[in-house]
Amino acid sequence: MGWSFPWASSFGGDFNYDFQAAHTKEEWESGAVDYNFRSVDLRPPAGQDSSGLDEFASSVVGTDWETFRREGPGVSAFALENGVVYHTYSAYARGLDGLWGMYQWLDRAPLGRNETGFWWRRHDEYDSV
Repeated sequence: MGWSFPWASSFGGDFNYDFQAAHTKEEWESGAVDYNFRSVDLRPPAGQDSSGLDEFASSVVGTDWETFRREGPGVSAFALENGVVYHTYSAYARGLDGLWGMYQWLDRAPLGRNETGFWWRRHDEYDSV
């Protein structure tokens, strides 16, 4: 595209683990992982039939829920100045929505994204703080 700055990928390295976007099997099994600037248990609730989660993960990327959820979306930006690397920005989960152009259009539609499912709640379904 003619851009004059270098792009980098975290594929095949430890970067995603360093920035808590990916988690080891041991971390997953412990239940407490750091993601999106908080500690969260990404496993299905105990006793819950997780076949729906596995079906979702399979339909999206062809794997099971545990493998799918051990790595979440994240983006980071860095600046290199005088040989020093500065971490300038990171975002996770819904913080990346601005990068996915279709969501900007859906958010303005009469029914929005028309989302239902296990990870999103309507504004009046959040616990009071």
